Amino acid sequence: MSSFNRTPRPKLGEILIDMGLVTEEQVQQALGVQETTKETLGSIMVDMGCLSDSDFTRTLVMEYQLPYIILENYELDEELASLLSAEFLHSHKLLPFDRIGDTLLCAVTEVPREEILEEITRQTGCKPGLYAASLSEVNRYLSHLAPLKQQAPAEAVDQS
Repeated sequence: MSSFNRTPRPKLGEILIDMGLVTEEQVQQALGVQETTKETLGSIMVDMGCLSDSDFTRTLVMEYQLPYIILENYELDEELASLLSAEFLHSHKLLPFDRIGDTLLCAVTEVPREEILEEITRQTGCKPGLYAASLSEVNRYLSHLAPLKQQAPAEAVDQS
């Protein structure tokens, strides 16, 4: 059995620092937040206000050579969004927007780790094709197409 080593991909925080978009301190602060929230690094940095949504999307396009998609130009299909759980889509900030043969085209706000890509293939039977999209667009469509289920407040639960 032959094996090969992939060239390690540069870490997103390092890329953003090298591009002069954020500081080391901002990346460290965002990583600290990420440990507790499990959100994507990019969304944390945009929420912190240290990185604009457009700068972050531009970084994905340039550094990872991802094609850019404007989601409002697509008629998004709820069936495609339902191929993966709402929790999975929200936690990884990705949105399936088209299927071509056995390729599921997904708008992403960060390049997913290899195990996430494998999970998409396992759950859908399709290999993922990645397109960069803005965080605000992905969040807007996710809230409409794949809303997270709301938990009932504790005081609303019948105690009788």
